[in-house]
Amino acid sequence: MPDFLYKARDSDGNLVQGTMVADNQNEIIDILQRRGLLITSIAELAQELKPRQIALRIKKRLTFGSGRVKTDDLCIFARQLGTLLNAGVPLLRSLGVLGKQVESNALRDAVERVKGDIQSGSTLRDALDKHPKVFSKFWVNLVGTGEASGQLPSVLEQIAQYFESSGQLQRKVVSALMYPAILVSVCVGAIFVFVIKIVPVFAEMFQSFGTELPALTQYIVNFSGLLRRFAFPLIVLSPVIIFLFVRFIRTSKGKLLFDALRLKLPVFGNLFRNIAIANFARGLGTMISSGVPILYALEIVTKTVGNRVIENSLEKVKESVRDGKTIAEPLEQSGIFPPMVVLMVNVGEETGELADMLKHVADFYEERIGTIVERLSSLLEPFLLVFMGSVVGFLVVAMFLPIFKLATSVNL
Repeated sequence: MPDFLYKARDSDGNLVQGTMVADNQNEIIDILQRRGLLITSIAELAQELKPRQIALRIKKRLTFGSGRVKTDDLCIFARQLGTLLNAGVPLLRSLGVLGKQVESNALRDAVERVKGDIQSGSTLRDALDKHPKVFSKFWVNLVGTGEASGQLPSVLEQIAQYFESSGQLQRKVVSALMYPAILVSVCVGAIFVFVIKIVPVFAEMFQSFGTELPALTQYIVNFSGLLRRFAFPLIVLSPVIIFLFVRFIRTSKGKLLFDALRLKLPVFGNLFRNIAIANFARGLGTMISSGVPILYALEIVTKTVGNRVIENSLEKVKESVRDGKTIAEPLEQSGIFPPMVVLMVNVGEETGELADMLKHVADFYEERIGTIVERLSSLLEPFLLVFMGSVVGFLVVAMFLPIFKLATSVNL
């Protein structure tokens, strides 16, 4: 059995601490409470690891993606926790049960620590707030509202629905664009191999002809030689360039420029805009319906839209609400949100049904995003195939032009 270090205070407020051997923390809590002590903390002492424990820890560290919590895992956790609480199972017991079923190592560790914090007297909201990499501000504030209103199970259900919608939208976009992305990679790889490996073979053969090459062929041969000369430096420098680019777009100015460029892209710019609008409407609608104050909800949702340009527009919305004005007016002035969104928000504010209107907006744009993605996928696939075939055909023709020229001259 493990050793535990406990700290508590007696009836006079004096600090009492010591170690105790027990099966788990609950057993120590029962013992200390029977002694009339007020527990402040309990921690398991480090022990010499057994071979099985060492193997489990190594496996945990080597598990791919163990530090990342998927949206689906958070969704399932929220729904199961809400179901257990709604069935009358105590919070600590519910967390203990779910902690053994969670597949994500990061989420499992967070749940165990949340459970320990609650045993020490913390609220669920404060316990979740200690794990920002797992539970976002969206999670924390909705849970806090549910605790304060006594509607925690229903709030957890709303969180699950939100993550289900977000996850479904993300999967739809990724799955639809996966095949075009693979086609682009194959196309670039095939062209690279052709220019690096095959063109030099033709170039050596053309030298033996002793004739002047056509201009098109000469350009391709020169380009192949240039690429072969700088291929290794490019390969070596590519990770550095990518690293510097990522660092740049993580800065405030870099992210603003990058996000502005994304919105101006042909075809894809409209897609990125719709995704941001859907995230904004779904998140704000969920938080308002859960009882989160609108100004605080705007502050949290502003950070979830995923685009700095739109975030700046929402900052003006927050200022408008802080001054006692409407949401619809600054949305219209931003020039980013379509008239339909502005109208729905305006009607929601006037009728007191803003949360429902925002959810209707989110449903509409999520459906619209699905349609756009399907059309993009269906249009990109043949375009990329034609483009790939044209480039490869162009290279092949350029390589065979000298042979055709030589054959013509021989026949003459």
